[in-house]
Amino acid sequence: MSARKGMTLMELVVALVITGMMASIGAATFSSIIDHRRVIVSSTSELERASALRDQIRTWMLSASVQVTTGGATRGIARGFTQIGGGASLAFNTGSSQQSGSAMNGTGITAAVAGGDEITFITTAPNPSNAPSVRMRLFIDADPNTPESGLTLEYQPSTATPLKRIQLEPSIGVLTVEFLDQRRNQWVKSTQAATITPIAVRLSMQPYDGGRLPAILQVPLIFPIGTLTVGR
Repeated sequence: MSARKGMTLMELVVALVITGMMASIGAATFSSIIDHRRVIVSSTSELERASALRDQIRTWMLSASVQVTTGGATRGIARGFTQIGGGASLAFNTGSSQQSGSAMNGTGITAAVAGGDEITFITTAPNPSNAPSVRMRLFIDADPNTPESGLTLEYQPSTATPLKRIQLEPSIGVLTVEFLDQRRNQWVKSTQAATITPIAVRLSMQPYDGGRLPAILQVPLIFPIGTLTVGR
């Protein structure tokens, strides 16, 4: 009996079917790898941006003088220095979140309406205006007349210069500002800061309802408060 050479038509068809199935599985796997890589790269980029934002806020606040309203006058809570740029010339009223625009109007340009808490401070850290010290305001922009949304930075080196705004993170929808009372050792809302002796400030950020935010941005930022000075 002579040995059979080659493949029958049926065997060839089966081999082609198996090869096609393996190629399809391989393509699907390769596509899945690409999709997962895209997600990983996107997540890494999002985390890096969130980490950079957190570090930037920390840098500003570690060299900052937080502004607190007390009995109609403004007092500054300074960390690292004992005066606020010569007293009242750089002492700005934080006001309420819905009325702070009038307090920050030095050149006919009013501040954007804040949605919820806000914090105003003067920092000597590197800043967008490249000034030795600059007044900054962190808030959630709820003003429909401005292009910014979410966590926004508003800054003004002096009352002689116009306000400028930078959108920091549009996905942040809630900013909570609290102060640690030295006497009770409890955190209180920023609206009660004028009635206590604050020794620290805590900033907490959350996403809009139904939104998502990197976990690193949801961890509260806490800064100790140093020397207290009162603007004249």
